[in-house]
Amino acid sequence: MNLRCGLVTGFFLISSNFLASTTVLAESISIKAKDGFSLSAEYLKPKTVSKRGVLMLHQCNADKSMYSALAEKAAAKGFHTLALDFRGYGKSVDETYSMDKMEAKAGNRDELVAMVRKMRAEHWPSDVELAYQTLVDKVGSQNIAFIGASCGGGQAIILAEKQPPTSLSFFSSGMGEKGIERFVKLSDIPALFIAAQGDEFTFNSAKKAFEKAKSLKSKIQLYKGDGHGLPLFNQDPHLAGTMVDWFLIHSK
Repeated sequence: MNLRCGLVTGFFLISSNFLASTTVLAESISIKAKDGFSLSAEYLKPKTVSKRGVLMLHQCNADKSMYSALAEKAAAKGFHTLALDFRGYGKSVDETYSMDKMEAKAGNRDELVAMVRKMRAEHWPSDVELAYQTLVDKVGSQNIAFIGASCGGGQAIILAEKQPPTSLSFFSSGMGEKGIERFVKLSDIPALFIAAQGDEFTFNSAKKAFEKAKSLKSKIQLYKGDGHGLPLFNQDPHLAGTMVDWFLIHSK
């Protein structure tokens, strides 16, 4: 498995980079982390007045752009959306935190694994919480759903332990036994699990977590094949719409 897939575990500055859309305005923003690091995110504001949002956390062989179409659909339905580039990925990089530079610096795979795990443990939870607070400020409420793909699902759980969302979506997210144990403590929150049968680890995690979920509103959607996160959007052209419907049903 690709290393970037397999490791599962403030104030913001508005940039001048605006991308026009027929339905919403996509705004590239920078969120300053506690140590001064600049996190890159994309925020979409709906045209209608709304007090609901979705925080989008990408998988670790991708970046925030994996959610571009989903964010567009969600914003068109009245959601504020914020997709974050995790530290070390996409545009959230510098001379210290960059997957490419870390791979070049590491002497072997074990060293790289240790470096990446350290970065994720020390910085990602607080980085994600700042992204959440940025979205709360934009929305004007805590009526926010979380979606986490692959390793992003683990970060969604960590954040949910501090800031409970209206719903959780786990998109090809392999939690492992410890992750499932943490989820169970939150499982009164409606959760949507999406996984492909051939993506064995995430498939098994999704089934186990779904079985342990306490909310009767929780749902599981399974696919044939081995698609891991992003490719499932192509496999099922209706998947993004299914996700947006989920956000709508469980928003306040």
